[in-house]
Amino acid sequence: MNAQSLEFIRQTLEIATADLSGGTKGQIVALAENCMFTNERYPRKPLKVEDPERPGKMITLLNQPVPGKQSRAKGSHIPQILPVEYSTASWRRAVALLPEHEQAWIRWCYAADIAYSHQMQITFWAWQEFEASLKGRRIARKTLDRLRALVWLAAQDVNRELHGQTQLRYQQQHLAELVGVNPTNWAQNYARYWEALTGLFRKLDETALRGVSRVRACQKKENSAKNLQK
Repeated sequence: MNAQSLEFIRQTLEIATADLSGGTKGQIVALAENCMFTNERYPRKPLKVEDPERPGKMITLLNQPVPGKQSRAKGSHIPQILPVEYSTASWRRAVALLPEHEQAWIRWCYAADIAYSHQMQITFWAWQEFEASLKGRRIARKTLDRLRALVWLAAQDVNRELHGQTQLRYQQQHLAELVGVNPTNWAQNYARYWEALTGLFRKLDETALRGVSRVRACQKKENSAKNLQK
């Protein structure tokens, strides 16, 4: 899968996961306003007749439902789901079947869902992967604490990079100030770790995009017309 295909998936996911809840009135409101029935032939109240066994006593008939016609008195028809939501439903289904850290990345990066649980999933996965890459190396505890503080900054930096916000990316001098070291120390001891962290999130992004495309293709194959006819 080339860079152009990955960018297509990114743009499609931004549309598929966008919050369009304010575009329609919702199912209950739409039904309440547009599914009212009128009939002029029969009254709305239950029909009452005189009880033949008790003269002067009225009884209510339990009539069967009568046909009616839909009323448009309160406005034009409003679809319960937008066409764009319907056409992109397969992408959302595919996202829901990904591993938790990949789901969290897509929802945070492309759906602008800033839920704390997503941030925890992303940073926890990245730190586990980063620690595994450091196996066998002797690193001071103070250095590890500083590197741990860089994980979420690296995620934000890659997010901005993927969305073309290069002017908002962290500069080396700014990162050195955030970590509490001088620029020379950063260049000698921390820059390579920063590149490793950002590389992990680039890898996560590509893996998640490929996973969405693969899962969606499998679902479309399983839900094809040939299988539905069986």
